[in-house]
Amino acid sequence: YSASHGGGGGGGGYSAPGSAPVAVGEPAGPLDPLCFASQAEIEAQGLEPTRLFIGQISRELLDANTTLRPLFDSFGNVQEFRWVQDKGVLYVSYSMFTEAQGAMQGLSSRSIQGASKSLNVRYSQRRNSSS
Repeated sequence: YSASHGGGGGGGGYSAPGSAPVAVGEPAGPLDPLCFASQAEIEAQGLEPTRLFIGQISRELLDANTTLRPLFDSFGNVQEFRWVQDKGVLYVSYSMFTEAQGAMQGLSSRSIQGASKSLNVRYSQRRNSSS
């Protein structure tokens, strides 16, 4: 018997108004234990609990805003969505830790049709800022 961590919709697609659904596959392997860490544990490791780094995205993806943004919007209030096409990485910030955690749990190691064979979703390193 294994307990399920949080919700998780049964696959299928996500779609923004006026766009085709994006097919999301099952996780390619076990989820990183950080997916289930507390906000304090994340912060103690010098990571930002509301900001995600997403790698392993195809550099051929032309419009991450149309293809991937609806996936991340479905987990909460996205504050930042920054696609760095030449590196195949994406930065997504949420207003709350629970939203970022949900996105990490829901999208880590999943294949995204036309975008990634296995998304690498991690908490971003803390940025030095004066604010």
